[in-house]
Amino acid sequence: MKRFLSLFMIFALAISFCACGEEDAPAYVPSNTHGDAETPAESLSMDDLLSQMGIGWNLGNTLDAPEGETAWGQPVTTKEMIDKIHELGFNTIRIPTSWGLHTSGSHDYIIDEEWFERVEEVVNYALDNDMFVILNSHHDNDFYYPSRRHEERTYEYIEKIWTQIAERFKDYDQHLIFQSMNEPRLTDTNYEWWIDYNDQDCLDALEIISNCNQKFVDVVRASGGRNADRFLLCGVYCGSGYYSLQEPYVLPTDTVSGRLLISVHAYTPYDLAMNGDRMDIKSFDNAAKRSIDDVIDKNYEKFGKNGVGVIIDEMGITNKNNPDDRRAWAEYYVAKAKSRNQVCVWWDNGNVVAGSEAFGLFDRANLRIFPESESAYEGLMAGLEAPLEE
Repeated sequence: MKRFLSLFMIFALAISFCACGEEDAPAYVPSNTHGDAETPAESLSMDDLLSQMGIGWNLGNTLDAPEGETAWGQPVTTKEMIDKIHELGFNTIRIPTSWGLHTSGSHDYIIDEEWFERVEEVVNYALDNDMFVILNSHHDNDFYYPSRRHEERTYEYIEKIWTQIAERFKDYDQHLIFQSMNEPRLTDTNYEWWIDYNDQDCLDALEIISNCNQKFVDVVRASGGRNADRFLLCGVYCGSGYYSLQEPYVLPTDTVSGRLLISVHAYTPYDLAMNGDRMDIKSFDNAAKRSIDDVIDKNYEKFGKNGVGVIIDEMGITNKNNPDDRRAWAEYYVAKAKSRNQVCVWWDNGNVVAGSEAFGLFDRANLRIFPESESAYEGLMAGLEAPLEE
């Protein structure tokens, strides 16, 4: 729900930008095609990748808005924005991208060339800074709905979309990471945000998501070029860092070893980190530490120590007018993840109004950290610099 709830919170901002369209994006020519890496891809190990990624930032509510870049109130993304994000210490950017409404539909799913060019342009903004980029399929759940009824169309969509994306970017170096899906789930049911392991529909959904990840890997690998050993990030039911831990969810098989990553979303503990209905819960305490430890440690035990990289590609703590606690939460979270060689990527939806899902960090209009989130930003960077325990 977080993307849609935040839409209402930034409605006033949306009005100010509603006249802007993708045609307003400035002309840009990348410095190179990012196909000539000085370091061969095969020399970058999983541990190297995760350590070099550092800390990340999500370009949220932007290219993932199904109707277009500015549809949810965010401004047109510029190279200056991404340059500043890198200058602020972020070495990874996740570019959530919706594809479904930018295709021909009718089972062909041919991606609109103008949209493709715009996505590639934004990808290049980051790669020109030697940042790592996570490019995904976001808010496309209507197209890869994980149920038996929609199973055939789901596999078809995954195959058609990733065939085109893989071909488009196959010469890009290993700074570009593909992510299969974002939060696939049984929307509009009682199980949208949780799983009942005694319910057959839930078990089917886990199996179908596993099959989608397998198809994604197979399609990307078959496209050749640098996709033959590109790092690939696998989606999980509703993004949960717990629903990847039990069968029937399984990771895909791969033709190369040490190239698979697992996606974790963890706004934890929920009542502190996301729930604006509990404004009284605003203190970062030992219970909050245990909640963070639990999701990170369990994914380390299942994946990290077995050669599967863990990227917490959505995390954040909402603004409850509690700057000291937000700083402490962010520092502890990032330091803990770093101790397990896991990468944190802050979700930024541009909203700073205290309450639910106020994850705005970077003021894109003024190219600065929002004053309301300076403490959270400081915590992120402090956690990144924290020494590893012996």
